[in-house]
Amino acid sequence: MTHPNENLWPREFLRAFQYKPSSRFAALTWGSRGDVQPFVSLGAELVRRGHRVTLAARAPFRAFVEEHGLDFFELEEDGTEELMHSLASSDGGPEGVKLFVAWQRRMVPSQFRQFWKATEGADVLINNAAFTGPALHVAERRGVPIFQAFFDPGFIPTRRYCVSGNRIQEGNALRNVATTRLKNLAGGLFTWDLVNAWRREHRLPVDLLGESHRPGRLFRLPVLVAWSPELLERPDDWPEWFTQTGRWRLPAQQRPGERLKDFMAAGAPPVYLGFGSWGVHDKTAVTELLLEALRVTGQRGILHRNTVDGRSTFPADVYVDDNLPHDWLFPRVKAVVHHGGAGTTGAVATAGVPSVIVPAFFAQEVWGDIVRRKGIGTMLSRRELRVDTLASALREVAQPHVAERARALGARACQEGAEVLAADEIERRLKEARLRPPRPAAGHPVSPRASDRPG
Repeated sequence: MTHPNENLWPREFLRAFQYKPSSRFAALTWGSRGDVQPFVSLGAELVRRGHRVTLAARAPFRAFVEEHGLDFFELEEDGTEELMHSLASSDGGPEGVKLFVAWQRRMVPSQFRQFWKATEGADVLINNAAFTGPALHVAERRGVPIFQAFFDPGFIPTRRYCVSGNRIQEGNALRNVATTRLKNLAGGLFTWDLVNAWRREHRLPVDLLGESHRPGRLFRLPVLVAWSPELLERPDDWPEWFTQTGRWRLPAQQRPGERLKDFMAAGAPPVYLGFGSWGVHDKTAVTELLLEALRVTGQRGILHRNTVDGRSTFPADVYVDDNLPHDWLFPRVKAVVHHGGAGTTGAVATAGVPSVIVPAFFAQEVWGDIVRRKGIGTMLSRRELRVDTLASALREVAQPHVAERARALGARACQEGAEVLAADEIERRLKEARLRPPRPAAGHPVSPRASDRPG
């Protein structure tokens, strides 16, 4: 356990750190808009407090990042789009894991090289822990603190539950902890050789088998848990340096276009249908399926352009666009059919409307399971997705008791102010780092004379 007068970070993460009221943050994420937007939200709050934040993400997000006052570091195109479409067509499962591991092994060397450049001059790092594992080693080599952000529950050990078979499993405390630790260890083993190649190059101690993923290292650093406790509450056995803030949201700055406002005013609340950046494998077949499910249930619909094919005409009671501001739109629809990403699931829950989740990947199945357990929606696998099953799911979530549960949960989740809580915690921990001695090194001490040459 950490002594109350010790710092959370081992000494190798504090070699170059000096507390400054106005600090330079580097935020590292990877993937789609759902992986970028939370860091824009947190970064904007830190900028408001006088800090400088650079967010490393892919080129399509430059304007989105910069319009909120953050600096932007462009990451190379990484095959994320191809991965997402491959996962969507594989229906998850073992084939999905195989695809993801292959992508990881391609990306890790690139991440090391790019994250090293992106963090030059940074005082503090913040990373998306699930997809930017090299950031931990970069922070160690830089000698600066790092905050790890988690958006999915499958990675953090607890006696209360584990994620097994893409579902939340409760009971059996020993099994729960062992399952999560073994899963994290296995994830580390896939890229262990690549990690150590970089560590050797930068004169860091070799990472013992799975060391980065054992509780004494990965989870003895400050952790920000960025999902709503209304969806999955904090287990009692998490240590005090795990801070559950809720979902990091941006102010509702996007405004709907006139066509969208006119459509919303022209009839009953519609159903929103869109699978985000994950897209679909056969857009023509999916478009026909979605339109027919709306027809047989007598619903109006709003479809995201990324989900449908290239046809130019749609029924009069269906609106199609790619500029659909979720925080404005979701509270005004009847239900949301979506892929189950952590960000979209949180947005729908906060809006207080039911979900029909059609996951493309195992992490999304977990959110589908959570939504179903909370009684605020249901889930269909992509293999199960047909006109009759989607129509049945839409009827299920239209029941008054489901809609009422969703409304009640949304009212509670709206009150969180998560990005403010996260920024408060970051500033508090950094001030403590100035006052407390560091913990002993987790491995061998790092020589301050070691080369800082880029990867």
